[in-house]
Amino acid sequence: MTNAIEAHLNAAREAAKEGRAGDARNSYARAAALSRESGAPLLQAHALRHLSDLDRAADHLEQALAHAEQAAALYSANGQGTSVDMANALRLRALALDSLRRAVPAQAVWKAARDLYAGASVGAGVAECDARLAPDAGG
Repeated sequence: MTNAIEAHLNAAREAAKEGRAGDARNSYARAAALSRESGAPLLQAHALRHLSDLDRAADHLEQALAHAEQAAALYSANGQGTSVDMANALRLRALALDSLRRAVPAQAVWKAARDLYAGASVGAGVAECDARLAPDAGG
């Protein structure tokens, strides 16, 4: 079933690249469902991260937050709690929280993401988190 999951992920990436957000969302959702059914939690988390990003762009903020939280939970439960993938999931969670105007929890998540990015020497991630954590960053 991994081949089917990868096919949906590839279709989603292609649709996103071509600006077909609805098709991308459908393919990522199918990849997430197949990953869950087949017991591939890291592929599921990857698909959920992309769903979070697409949902936030479409102003489906609660869904975006839920998908980012699910992705982070999967990474944590599967030994990836300190990975760059986890940092990316936390980033999406913080973005959703900011969009929902939940500044206090967003700040805590930005700090956690920053720590992971710093530990992995991902300068762009650290810089984004620092900008979001700046006292004048309106979220």
